[in-house]
Amino acid sequence: MATQGTRKRPRTQGNEHDIPLAKREPDLDNGDLGGTEASASTRRAEQQKGEGQVFKKDEEFWFEDGTVILVACDIEFRFYKGLLASVSPVFKQLFADCRAVRTVRMDQEQTFSCPVVHVSDSPEDLRYVLRMCSSSKRAGRLYDEREPCFQEISAAVRLGRKYKIAELYTQSVEFLQGYFPDTLRDLGDTAALLPEGWKDLDAIGVINLARLTGELSLLPSAFVTCICAKSTGPNGIVHGTTQEDGSSEHLSADDLAICFNGKTSLRTATIAAVFRTFKPDISPGCTRRPAACKTALTEMLLSLEDRLDLLLDGDPFPSV
Repeated sequence: MATQGTRKRPRTQGNEHDIPLAKREPDLDNGDLGGTEASASTRRAEQQKGEGQVFKKDEEFWFEDGTVILVACDIEFRFYKGLLASVSPVFKQLFADCRAVRTVRMDQEQTFSCPVVHVSDSPEDLRYVLRMCSSSKRAGRLYDEREPCFQEISAAVRLGRKYKIAELYTQSVEFLQGYFPDTLRDLGDTAALLPEGWKDLDAIGVINLARLTGELSLLPSAFVTCICAKSTGPNGIVHGTTQEDGSSEHLSADDLAICFNGKTSLRTATIAAVFRTFKPDISPGCTRRPAACKTALTEMLLSLEDRLDLLLDGDPFPSV
């Protein structure tokens, strides 16, 4: 299943010759993302710091009547300061502390001094948060009518936590809990093991989010998904997965060890169950042809040599 796309608004054209480059303000510390490497765009921004850096307007979020400019790497977003401040006390404080300004046009005749705030987030992550802030569902349920891709949920949890956007964080964690319950019984009651469009390896990111936020109830089901996934190769849990912004999701050494131990335990249980099932001990109730039953069970057991892939697969949910 393909990952869902996103809808974009037409870009509003501005007068770029009226917008000089602003001086750089210190970035807000993004903290330890526990298993999520710094995005490629963030690394690129670090390399480009200096007076000669060229910034680009975001195609989706550059509003000519916007009252704040957010800079993520080399992308600028012109948005509404009051709207962001109303949902995030962290943004509110950032705006209050901001000293960098840029003279921009409101219309053909009016200009004003617009604050410029640099953030350490990737443009892709920030774009997801701005979509939520400008959505008509901001005060309601964000995910009732659609299922977000992993990158959106990841950005919503991490930036919702970082900027203290309570509803965004809470609803995004609740969405994850619906697919990653903490008991096997609840996991069996879910309509699907993963949201539509998600890959098995996205569970690596769920584990990292659980470690980052302390939402440890997500771990059992996320580990089950990783344990049942491939171990090695380009699509294996050892090498992790790459997200749309270039960031890499990989498991810590301790969590990788949990997955390998889990795979070993599943394989052991599977093989033990097979031996119990086809053990050539005849039931006392088998009185008509006990020798034939014993022979059939022995032949069935021996024939499994050609199906070792099934015994070693380690996936208890092959039909889901």
